[in-house]
Amino acid sequence: MAYGEFRESDDANTSKKKRRCFQRVISGIERGGVLRFITLTSGPDSPEDIQRSWRTLYMRLYRRGLISGYIKVPEYTKKGRKHLHVIYRGKYIDYFLIKQFWQEIHSASIVDIRQVKRLHSNQQIANEMAKYMAKDTAGRYGWSWGWVWRGFCNDWKHLKSYISYHQSLGDTTTFTQILQLWRWFLHQKDEVPIRAFLAEIYPGKDEWTKYVRAQWGF
Repeated sequence: MAYGEFRESDDANTSKKKRRCFQRVISGIERGGVLRFITLTSGPDSPEDIQRSWRTLYMRLYRRGLISGYIKVPEYTKKGRKHLHVIYRGKYIDYFLIKQFWQEIHSASIVDIRQVKRLHSNQQIANEMAKYMAKDTAGRYGWSWGWVWRGFCNDWKHLKSYISYHQSLGDTTTFTQILQLWRWFLHQKDEVPIRAFLAEIYPGKDEWTKYVRAQWGF
């Protein structure tokens, strides 16, 4: 699989924000499972806090065993109303059930739900979601612990940083190899393997402090 925009060295037109969004999305996609898109809208009588409405909906679906993980982003329409784009991992949810729930919770009945087509590559799926997340009209995006695992963003950051340290000492690991390693960790059951690996390659407090000061001046 080609990660494309996952690369740190992409052209200058690719924003840092979109690369960061892309990493969040594709990491969850790589975890596997059946993925589906949901779009949830707002109506004239909808409450302002769509995030609170989503949490209520999510708990209803979670308690029924229909959702195990998700990533979401709110977006404003031209009329100034919020709607949500969600990718979730889980079971089939009947359209009329989620329509009923969303009407009861958020006073809006226009919803869309569809399975992510595997005719598209993981990269294409992640690009589509990252496009929404990086828009100027987008709000703060978020995800559940079940999307990847708790603390996965810091694990990715540490993986890159620690390997960069070893590269400064002559290690020849390439960025492509780092991505392949990260992908392998994503396919494991939980975060235990990567935490053990990070502990093994951690330079040590004194060495790491010297490296950080040399690289970034603090």
